[in-house]
Amino acid sequence: MGGARTAFARASARSGVLAGVAAVVLLLAGLGTAALDTLSGAAASGLRSGLEQATGSAGAARWQIRLAGDAGAQSEAAAAVLDRMIVPHGASWERSTQALPTAASAGGEPFDAVLAADPAVVERATLVAGEWPGDAESPADAVPTAVNAAAAESLGLEPGSVVTVAEGPTLLVVGVWAPTDPTDPRWFGDPVVTTGFADGAAGPFLVDEQTVVDSPSAAVVRWTAVVDPATMTPDEAAALRRALPEVEPALRNQDEIGSSGLAASGGLGATLARLLAGLGAVRALAPVPVLLLAFAGVAALSRLAALLGAARRGETLLLRARGASATRLAHDTAVEVLVVGVPTAAIGAAAAALLVGWLSPDAPGAPASAVVVAALTVVVAVLLVAGRAFADARRPVHRGSGDEQGRMPRAALAAGAVLVVVAAAISLWQFRLYGSPLVPGASGTVEVDPLAVLAPVLVLLALSLVALGLARPIGALFERLAAAWPALVPALPMRQLARRSSLFASASLVTMLAVAGLTLAAVFAGSWQSVDREAAALATGGEVRVAFAGRDVVRGDDQLATDDSVAALPGVTADGPVFRGEVRLGSDPATLVAAPASGVEAIAPGTGLGAAADALAASAEEAAVPLPEGASSLEIELGVRAPGGTGGSVEVSVWLLADGGAATKLPAGAVDVAAGGGVAHLELPDATGLRLLGLEARLVDAPGAAGVQVSFGGLGVDGDTPSSELAGAFEAVQLSAADPAARAALPGGGGPLPLVLGAELADRISAEVDDVFDVRVVAGGAELEAVVAGIVPAVPTAGGNALLADLGALERAAFDEGGGVPAFGERWIATEDPPTVATAIERGEGVAATATTRDDASSATLIGPAITTFWLSAAGALLFALIAFRSLASALAGSRFGEIVVLRALGVAPRLQARARFAELAATVLAAIAMGALIGLATAWFTARELARATIADAPAALTAPFGFALWPWLAALAVFAVLAAVIAGLAARAVRRTASRPGLREEER
Repeated sequence: MGGARTAFARASARSGVLAGVAAVVLLLAGLGTAALDTLSGAAASGLRSGLEQATGSAGAARWQIRLAGDAGAQSEAAAAVLDRMIVPHGASWERSTQALPTAASAGGEPFDAVLAADPAVVERATLVAGEWPGDAESPADAVPTAVNAAAAESLGLEPGSVVTVAEGPTLLVVGVWAPTDPTDPRWFGDPVVTTGFADGAAGPFLVDEQTVVDSPSAAVVRWTAVVDPATMTPDEAAALRRALPEVEPALRNQDEIGSSGLAASGGLGATLARLLAGLGAVRALAPVPVLLLAFAGVAALSRLAALLGAARRGETLLLRARGASATRLAHDTAVEVLVVGVPTAAIGAAAAALLVGWLSPDAPGAPASAVVVAALTVVVAVLLVAGRAFADARRPVHRGSGDEQGRMPRAALAAGAVLVVVAAAISLWQFRLYGSPLVPGASGTVEVDPLAVLAPVLVLLALSLVALGLARPIGALFERLAAAWPALVPALPMRQLARRSSLFASASLVTMLAVAGLTLAAVFAGSWQSVDREAAALATGGEVRVAFAGRDVVRGDDQLATDDSVAALPGVTADGPVFRGEVRLGSDPATLVAAPASGVEAIAPGTGLGAAADALAASAEEAAVPLPEGASSLEIELGVRAPGGTGGSVEVSVWLLADGGAATKLPAGAVDVAAGGGVAHLELPDATGLRLLGLEARLVDAPGAAGVQVSFGGLGVDGDTPSSELAGAFEAVQLSAADPAARAALPGGGGPLPLVLGAELADRISAEVDDVFDVRVVAGGAELEAVVAGIVPAVPTAGGNALLADLGALERAAFDEGGGVPAFGERWIATEDPPTVATAIERGEGVAATATTRDDASSATLIGPAITTFWLSAAGALLFALIAFRSLASALAGSRFGEIVVLRALGVAPRLQARARFAELAATVLAAIAMGALIGLATAWFTARELARATIADAPAALTAPFGFALWPWLAALAVFAVLAAVIAGLAARAVRRTASRPGLREEER
């Protein structure tokens, strides 16, 4: 009992210091838990957000092969592979079969039909009319089918219509359906689902699988895999990313599946790789704030441990003299720390976990992290405080109570500092070698280098230790300078700082670390904001990027081309159509982006395309012939020459470019072949900026016809006599039953298409300006000759391995070449209110579209919480610095009582002594702030830009981060810290004045 009472009495006597230990433990456990939970929650929520935004084939994987004779065995073998390889990692899959396009007719009109069997369609589609084939009574002479609404409208089908498949079954339409969400990854982005047509074939016609097998065309079976974003975890995503490439070889090894023609497609693997790279960016940043907080907390605990040891120096000597062992004293101290530390650590960690859960309810909870952080905090506190008590008990103390820091063996301190400096140098070298803490791993994924990732914090710590080692010589210099002043202040404070530098070391170190961390956070945040803003602009093009589903080439009247509803939305300042598709340079793939050159700077602000627009301006102007503004009709005179007895008629179509360069094909009527010619008439759409791209003639209802020549005499506007004045003389075209359609291009074409190349592509193919090369546009198959008009670091939405063209010039080149004319699939919009415009477009009726804003493309979802954690850790480090500073003031008050007595005896006024104490503390804080800011700037110069660039995982390689600075948060945090430090210094100075003012002051009164 006596020992327990003694321990309790000792703890009660030093309750103030133990309260400080409890406060540090509370803050360290709470802030540490908040940091880890925020970072882990950001990783999970960022992954799920990215998966939710993945539409079409970007969010799915598909394996396809010809349907085997034993379809059941084939299905079971595939299910065994998929259930084993991807289902355990959060993926699900669906099986469907489809016949290749086959000849069919309805109402006497022939067309190609796509027959499909997909039982899961009912879960992701809506009936527009009728019923599903599985619910309909099966007629004896026909197979029930439900047809896509877009195809039904184009073909004039409705429930009750009959479709005859050549050499196949007769289909009875019992239902008409439409996709609930055409962008759902389970649809895989099939254009036939959205538009009702793919490569000229209509559908899908939903039938049973036996009907697909009985179709005269070959049947394929498809397994489509998707993930549920709401349940996907980073670990599952990483495992699925590794498993996906192995699925195809595993399927090939199954004899029942077959191997001939097996193909894997889909962008789920690439999407996961991109998102996991983003998570790697979070992992690359996470150690910086966490270690900053840990180092500052440990330094604060070390300062409090020293203060507790100093306060107990007398009683420690007494207890040791009476037989108490050093182990017993350390044990009692450990119990004290446990008593105050365990509950405070638990409270801090639990409160932080609850707060993070309340602020981010969708983020997965990680209760284990709170337990681990709380336990580690308590263990560290016990080791530091009890270890200091053990060391003090083992060594007699003769110095002043504030000099305990100087009693540590200097050789050990120097050796430790050297080790930290060497480790920082090696880590920084590794960091600079890679230019990032992220490196490609052996598996092809991006991994965090464990050495390079520590560079920012190790450099901060090493420079702080170096600065601390220079404190004594720098203090001596200032002491000599201050000695020249006749007054006691600043001579006395400078002498104290120079001769007792070890006393101020802990507080100075914590303050330097905190201010350096705050400065590094400010530079990193500023650099990240700049690079993220530019990366988001390059990722979306416009401030809002609208992607339309299922568009490939222009097939007829494209109402989206002349639709100006987007421009009428509130807040829209500019918009334009954009084609984005794959091209081939020989066998090398690349991405082609075609946008209106004359307006690309307006619709894509901040992307730096001014020079590229100038390089493409001439091709934009020469793409088509402007029609008179306000024109309402166009007359086309044509002559037809054909062998006698040729029947049928010639249909005329007019190809126009709408404002921005989007092409549309409009029917202008027909002329009988027997009539020898006539005038076709077109009512022009109500749109501005229409330009003539060319004409097209098609021979219809003329079986066996050959040698039909169509010539165009001229064009007339609004009833004027047709002439060649508007567009020049068109060449005649030849038609036949075997080749019924031909285009008449505008005069003067045929030159190479000017293209601006991304820097990565230009370097890969060794291209320079004015070089000529060939390119094939996959959408439509146009084989084009192109010329390099310029080189840019990156093409918006496509990166460095890409090409940029004027949209109108691309349409003209594809039209003249005779290939399919690409249909724009995106619209870039500049607006003052991106979220509102994006919402209005997605909720609009009549077309399936996905709107993405620059905020959606920003890495803020992943990196924003990490930056918040960085600021939070810096603020926590400043709090620890205040605690260390307060303990320093307490140590000075206890150790320098005799000094106050002597100075009072020498006639130094209490006010002057207070000013000197305030000057000491203020100089300590100001010097530490200045050194910390310099250390933070130096560290940021070597690491912050690369660290900020590493957080933008999928940005073009040419994108670099500038040296930014988030000034106002930095100033606000420093101002609050300085004010609180001034309050502490003021209270310490006031205590000195009050003590020195007591009458009859004697040292033994202490």
